[in-house]
Amino acid sequence: MRQIGKAVLGLLVVGILIGLAHPAPVWAAVPPTGEGTLAQAGDAWRCVEVNGQVELNIRSGPGVNFQVISTRPPGEQLDADYSRLESADGYNWVPVRYPGGEGWSITGRLSPCQSDYNDPAHDVVLDDVNRDGTLDRNEIAAVARSVVLVANIRNDRIYSTGTGTITTPDGLIVTNAHVVQGADLVAVALLDDINDPPEYRYVGDVVNSDLSIDVALVAIRYDMDANPIDAADLNLPYIPASIRPDEVFRGDPVYIFGYPGIGDDYLVVTSGTIVSVENGEMSGQRLPVWYRTDAEIAPGNSGGLAVNGNGEFVGIPTFVRSEQETGGRLGGIRPAQVALMTVLGPEMVSDPVTTPTSSEGLLLVEPQGVTLEQNVIVSGQAGLRIRASFLIEGWTARTAFVVARFYFDTEEFAPLFNPAAPTLYRDSRDIVLTSAPITPCCEQTLYEDLVLFIPYTAFGLREPGTYPLKVQIEVIAEDGSWQRLLAWEYFDYSPR
Repeated sequence: MRQIGKAVLGLLVVGILIGLAHPAPVWAAVPPTGEGTLAQAGDAWRCVEVNGQVELNIRSGPGVNFQVISTRPPGEQLDADYSRLESADGYNWVPVRYPGGEGWSITGRLSPCQSDYNDPAHDVVLDDVNRDGTLDRNEIAAVARSVVLVANIRNDRIYSTGTGTITTPDGLIVTNAHVVQGADLVAVALLDDINDPPEYRYVGDVVNSDLSIDVALVAIRYDMDANPIDAADLNLPYIPASIRPDEVFRGDPVYIFGYPGIGDDYLVVTSGTIVSVENGEMSGQRLPVWYRTDAEIAPGNSGGLAVNGNGEFVGIPTFVRSEQETGGRLGGIRPAQVALMTVLGPEMVSDPVTTPTSSEGLLLVEPQGVTLEQNVIVSGQAGLRIRASFLIEGWTARTAFVVARFYFDTEEFAPLFNPAAPTLYRDSRDIVLTSAPITPCCEQTLYEDLVLFIPYTAFGLREPGTYPLKVQIEVIAEDGSWQRLLAWEYFDYSPR
């Protein structure tokens, strides 16, 4: 996360490089304000609501060791300044104003004020879709207005990197984390005419990002002349998350909107169907965490928009599996609600998933990253090593397990069974796994490098060939009272 303002100072650009040297507007010189800063901290207050079922602790500073100076009830509206976001103790913190005071809150407990978005004056792109199950040319043009070209500003230049979707009228844009990774700031281009390239109009910063889910949230801050923008005045065309993940099925039509680069920064729309739905763990519930589609998804479409035949927000196109691995070009879509719950909190989306609590308060498992290392030799056996880092809060001096279960990466999503595997590497249903116990020492415990290993012989795969596999890594309470998803990871295995 980058604090707004620091990277803006001194941006004086003569020419701009976009993608493969496509021409684009110049990021304007920053106008002088005082000592050269763009704006004083505190100019970006926006209305937020306390989400969840318990009171919000407001602290005197950005960190869990600062004193609690006030508690606010669920549903209360506050003001928050995301331009001063800081990261500490595994959380993102922003200043908040409440009646009689000012302090700091974690962003996960704050949601944009919903009452503002119900105003009929706001431009909801679904209002122009007739919901007959098929998008015609006019409906495609209407939905496209919520799709933006996203570009990273680095070292005074703009590099087009992918696509984003406007999810609120005051300029919150959801995209893939890898699209905006490493950006100082983010340039945002909007459409006037679907047959013309989009025009760069705004600059924002990344206010939340989760690489394990590959989702990020961008907030618009400035116009292209570096003038601060009041988010409440934007009233951008947006698309809400109006369907639940379990309302999407195999065979449903899907339309992919994005800027794949192959179209010279013109919007491209492709179509296909949902070919598989893959369940996982999210906020304590078992629900779809991936859809697979045969619709074409080019790299620049990452972070874009996938809708169904009624124009409803299905999810975010995220990756492409190659023909060599799948026998066909199958792309992945992260369900809209899963993406928004990750970066906005459960209460931001319709039909929110309530996060369970433990006897010690809110239980949190926050992924920090997972990597796979192949052909590692341990005790003379070749196998797969998994390295995971994560923060766990609210589960102190009690046992949990980090568990990795293996599956075939196919449309059938079949578990990898091997009754002949050692009991250490299979569960009671003979699904291949590896695990390690943990006992968090503190109210907040950070595991920086937890290592799991499984020998390839446990897979039970001996026939020659290449097997596309995937592994689900979870943290599970010893008493079975909760489980949390850390990541899905993909790899190929070829028996030797």
